[in-house]
Formats: sequence, structure tokens, C-alpha cells
Amino acid sequence: MSGFRVKFVNRLLSSDGHPFKTLQRLVRVRRARTAEDAVRIAQHRFEQLEHIPDWKLHAQSVEVERDDDQPAAEKVPQALKSPTGESAGR
Repeated sequence: MSGFRVKFVNRLLSSDGHPFKTLQRLVRVRRARTAEDAVRIAQHRFEQLEHIPDWKLHAQSVEVERDDDQPAAEKVPQALKSPTGESAGR
């Protein structure tokens, strides 16, 4: 089992039209078998913390990476797809 950090983000445009990401909340999952399991756990926690029925009401996508407590050689960032099918890392 591994630890993961799951970021809930929105993508916005600045006043001059440049895209940027805003972090809505970071949820740490200390133990999960896979990144996908960590995302499911984090989505549930996010909904509870935000008092909402669906995480997509407050964030457009999620990004997941191994927790910093892991050795640097094991740190593996992974972008998951947003609800619209776009890669969360783009």
C-alpha cells in the first residue's frame, strides 16, 4: 500500500486570457492499493469536507501523485481524466 496526494483543481482564465489552475483542496490518502483507489477515497472525503453530494460541484478535475513521504525515486505523478474526458495534467 502507498500514500497519495489528491489535488482537486479548477482551470480558469486570467484577465488577459492565460489559463491557470487553482487548487480547491488537497486530500492526503495514507494507504491505497492504487492511484485510482486513492482518488475514489479522496473524492468521498472531499464531498464530506465540502458538504456536497458530488465533488464535481466544486472542482473540475483531480490530479494524483505519490505522497512526499515516499522516497524520491518512487514519486510518480499521474494525471487522471476529468469528467469531460480531458487529461487533468493539461
